[in-house]
Amino acid sequence: MTIPPDPSRRPTPDELERLLLGATRRYTREQVAEGAGLSVAEAQRYWRALGFPDVGDEQAFTVWDMEALRAVADLVRDSVVDEATAVQMVRALGRMTGRLAEWHVETLAEIVEEAEAGNKGTGSRLTSGYLVAQKLLPEFERLLIYAWRRKLAASVNRLVAIGRIGEAPLLAAPASVGFADLVSFTRLSRGLSVEDLGELVERFEATTNDVIFGSGGRVVKTLGDEVVFVAESPQTAAEIGCRLVAEIGDNPELPDIRVGIATGPVVARLGDVFGTPTNLAARLTAVAERNTVMVDEATADELSDNTRFALRALPPTTVRGLGAVSTYTVSARR
Repeated sequence: MTIPPDPSRRPTPDELERLLLGATRRYTREQVAEGAGLSVAEAQRYWRALGFPDVGDEQAFTVWDMEALRAVADLVRDSVVDEATAVQMVRALGRMTGRLAEWHVETLAEIVEEAEAGNKGTGSRLTSGYLVAQKLLPEFERLLIYAWRRKLAASVNRLVAIGRIGEAPLLAAPASVGFADLVSFTRLSRGLSVEDLGELVERFEATTNDVIFGSGGRVVKTLGDEVVFVAESPQTAAEIGCRLVAEIGDNPELPDIRVGIATGPVVARLGDVFGTPTNLAARLTAVAERNTVMVDEATADELSDNTRFALRALPPTTVRGLGAVSTYTVSARR
């Protein structure tokens, strides 16, 4: 049952859960493991990888839990992937969808609050939430699959391009890593209401997302007042940094920003990037002046003949763990 049996009656929390899960919880951990052809320990390993806590002997699982476990188990049984790889892929899926779910629920909660505060509410946040979820769930489920396949194709295309350049390792290749953070965010946030702080973070994420993806880079992760991005070339990374300063640093509704960029071999793993450029970019951001883009020597060398950018050498910067590092500021020529 996915809709209240009587339209005049308000849905219950259990009915909302059935709508979201698409089925009723009716299986224990032993039953769902047996149905998937796994031991309880094996099923628990995948369950934890998805980001869920251990359960007891209660009926906590649906038929879709069993189907999902069986699908993963079949991949291992058919030797498509080994168990360690399957757990790793499930863990990545759990992390990404977990954050996505939290983000969407926060957005839907705002929609419900606004509806109940205005003249479009039902008099019950649970009922309004049920109706919103009932309308959005099928469409966003399809959108999720579409977005995943589209992102998958883009990632594969990047690997194909890397593979065409000599014999470079596919997951360890040169790239430019950038860090950008808002200046004095901690102090500023203390004087903001919860609503204003949420709006500030949303504006920051929306602006950085548009600039980075629009310029040809990729967002690796966001951490409230900070965003980490990666670009295939120093030129693209510099363009992103300069645009971030222009669109955020010059925006009176947003705090000042500072950007650090470093170039070199990085390893892509679990959706993140690791290596000296990642660490160096973070350190450069920490010492950069407000509304400036600071880059390392490797990035500056690649930009030296580019007429779109102006470079200014700075005194060597002592970076923890790396010693004295040659640094430069980069700005867009007007």
